[in-house]
Amino acid sequence: MTKPRLSLLSGTILLILLGAASALGQKGQVVEKNVEFARGRSSATVKGVVADRLDSHIFHVRATAGQTMSVQMISSRPLRDAYLCVNYPLTEKGENEGVCKKRSYKIKLPRDGDYEIYIEAIRDRIPYTITITVK
Repeated sequence: MTKPRLSLLSGTILLILLGAASALGQKGQVVEKNVEFARGRSSATVKGVVADRLDSHIFHVRATAGQTMSVQMISSRPLRDAYLCVNYPLTEKGENEGVCKKRSYKIKLPRDGDYEIYIEAIRDRIPYTITITVK
């Protein structure tokens, strides 16, 4: 191998390693909250700001099969910047199911368990208000 090729190869490997190290260093803060309804109430509202697009804001709601869950997100930012996803409890086969990429859902719940509602932020500094209703 000639000297210029070796130098090019070394440079390429170094660039790949630096890129991988940079990607591994990217992590955000995870904010998780259990949403509990006040006595006699079937809805709750949570407010916050996703400061960084690498952050995760996850809300856990315990519900029963057959109930209907309505989830609505209000934000001053456009839909392309942030939206909601809802993960259902795992199926009996251990499979994950859910819905994503909207700001409003009305779902007849398929099974008992912990439902996760999370914000998928594409940009930084996303203010939000989420109203969750389970009946």
